[in-house]
Amino acid sequence: MMRCFIIKASEARTSPDFSLKSLSMYRMDLIARCIIAAFSKPSGIRKNVILHIVLEGPPNPPITVSINGEELEFMPISEIKAAEIVYNALANKPNKGVYVRRKSFSEVVMENLNNEIFYLHENGTDINNIKITRNPIFILGDHKGIDKESEKFLDKIGVRRVSLGPISYLSSHCITIVNYELDNRGF
Repeated sequence: MMRCFIIKASEARTSPDFSLKSLSMYRMDLIARCIIAAFSKPSGIRKNVILHIVLEGPPNPPITVSINGEELEFMPISEIKAAEIVYNALANKPNKGVYVRRKSFSEVVMENLNNEIFYLHENGTDINNIKITRNPIFILGDHKGIDKESEKFLDKIGVRRVSLGPISYLSSHCITIVNYELDNRGF
């Protein structure tokens, strides 16, 4: 069973013009930490994960970078190495298992409607009280969260809000918690 994460990155660059030595400038550090959280495990790469990162920053939004754990050949263990995955993809030199498409957040969500989709939100139903049955998809925002217009879109198409607790966590921590929860459920 696959699990998927969709990150809506409102400030992340859409061209390979960011410095790998200063990742916080365009919040590429956040993206790098999410990549590490999604795919790392003690014995190597989580093969049952797909990560879609919807980049909405300048100069050319939106661009979606998708990473498929089944095809990924190496596990980046540093923020710089993880950011290089996105950098290379934007420079038209993607690593194996990494794909770049001109897709918006709503388009990425809509193409996944056949799966269970959950929006991670502090005011949602506690994750311990939901049943997950098939290939779950978890949507989360960056340091700014999900904008109101996108929240209305998610509500309109019936995406359930699921909570990891009453406080906000870093996006990468949310991914780690969800991976933990799904691992414990045998997914």
